[in-house]
Amino acid sequence: MKKYFKSISLLAIALVLVFASCKKDDDNSMTPEEYLTAGNWKVTGMTINPPITVLGIEYSDIYTLFVQDCDKDDLIKFNSDGTLTEDEGPTKCDPDDPQTTTDGTWTLSENGVTLTINYPGDDPEVATVKSLNGTNLVISSPITEDFGLGLNNYTATITMTLQ
Repeated sequence: MKKYFKSISLLAIALVLVFASCKKDDDNSMTPEEYLTAGNWKVTGMTINPPITVLGIEYSDIYTLFVQDCDKDDLIKFNSDGTLTEDEGPTKCDPDDPQTTTDGTWTLSENGVTLTINYPGDDPEVATVKSLNGTNLVISSPITEDFGLGLNNYTATITMTLQ
């Protein structure tokens, strides 16, 4: 998942969860942090706005365009101690990559609206939480990216599903 954050300024978080066996019966009583730390998240969608226009065709689905199949089974876990555990899933793009990494950290604002991801040596990536529940996490962030068409400003949106 780390490569998502690095490759498209935020498009990194990478994330999908299996509820803990002690999950509360009433999901409405869960805090945003409890939803976030409930299990493993998988990135299931990435879009940008405005779309990229290539040869007159507009593209906004970054997930389909840029995410390799071997990355689509990666998982990220927001641990309750503020660390991230990332897992390459069953399909690794590079067999020499470690199966799991734990070098990232995360914080969620007190009101649950801002998610910040940190990796050693990188600037913090800050995203706005658009939706967070027992099924999905949707975050967005402004990015500046070239995409081979010149530097432009976009809003990137990442959708993650709880596994």
